[in-house]
Amino acid sequence: MKKSFSTIVAAGLATVLLTPLPVTAQQAASQAGQAGQPAELSGFWLTTPYPELAIKPGETESISLSLRNEKLPPQRAAIEISGVPQDWDWALKGGGKEVSAAIVGPDSTERLTLELTPPVEAAADKSYPIEVRARTGAETVTLPMTVRLSEEETTNAALKLEPELPALRGTARSTFSFKVNVTNDSGEDGLFNLAADVPAGFQTRFKKGYGSEEITGLPIAADASETVTIEVVPSRATPAGQYPVNFQVTGGNQSASTELSLDVTGEPQVAIVGPQERLSGEAEAGKETSFTFTLVNNGSSPATDLELSATPPSDWSVEFDPKEMATLAPNAASEVAVKIKPSERAIAGDYMVDVRAAGGSVSEEVQFRTTVRTSTTWGIAGLGVIAAAVLVLGGAVMRYGRR
Repeated sequence: MKKSFSTIVAAGLATVLLTPLPVTAQQAASQAGQAGQPAELSGFWLTTPYPELAIKPGETESISLSLRNEKLPPQRAAIEISGVPQDWDWALKGGGKEVSAAIVGPDSTERLTLELTPPVEAAADKSYPIEVRARTGAETVTLPMTVRLSEEETTNAALKLEPELPALRGTARSTFSFKVNVTNDSGEDGLFNLAADVPAGFQTRFKKGYGSEEITGLPIAADASETVTIEVVPSRATPAGQYPVNFQVTGGNQSASTELSLDVTGEPQVAIVGPQERLSGEAEAGKETSFTFTLVNNGSSPATDLELSATPPSDWSVEFDPKEMATLAPNAASEVAVKIKPSERAIAGDYMVDVRAAGGSVSEEVQFRTTVRTSTTWGIAGLGVIAAAVLVLGGAVMRYGRR
């Protein structure tokens, strides 16, 4: 039989204590009262959080019952139910099984569930007095209740989800971390599964409290709460906008869900592309060579206040045209002339020039390999120097070699 928690009227905590205190306890309470000290309670209680409630015909209502033994020996309580109409279905359960008695140890509490299912054709707006009795030896503890039939939709209050912050904002690179307090008011311990409906391309992870281990389910004791952390990671290509996340907790015949929201803000993603999509080129020592670079914004928001800079080898110069860029729209590209002049004394070889574009949240850097070629004039001059040196050396050998 399925349960449907649908309490409407909460008249407070109904506590009925019909078992009289032992004589020694009564004397102790009297003496404590005369001394101005609060008396210590002892005895056997039968309670429920909601003694007056409304349910819908045809639905099953699960009513939590608690048996409390305070400072008494173990008590065996036989449970009796009276006042339930004959055409209603009902069952008394403990630990998920039908029971008719329970043993409660000293200073302990045992929880039971009374399931009531009125027929679909039962008349609405009619109240029924129901009494639950717990017999312990010669004593009886009674709990009067009132159940009213109503056609109105009732809410399931057995499982409650309370998000700490239901809406978070961040970029597509962010990890959105929601903390949700899950309360089990069903009166029974349960193992609850965790799930979430997210947009395509999004990933989710569940963790207990502030822990680091991922979980898929969580045990929650009766009338207790646990904190669940749900982490949502959007796709890097997610455009700016708001995205819903439906967080669901289910266990047994209980379920609850809550709506969360992600506000993904736009983010620029600037890439520096070299000439012919290569990050290499050739230059001549002492001469300026212009290379055409391209700035591409692959992000979802404009890149603003971009400034270009470079870190070249010593005695080199690098200039940009333009050097600054006010804005670069999403999915847009803009060409920049990078003028590189190697040192006049640079020898042939490969050199690295760091090229950067920065502004706002953008900071992109690439290395441009520049292959330096020496000038032809300097090559001829070098050959002349070498030839002159050879002639001088040859003359010296001829002159002094005869001696």
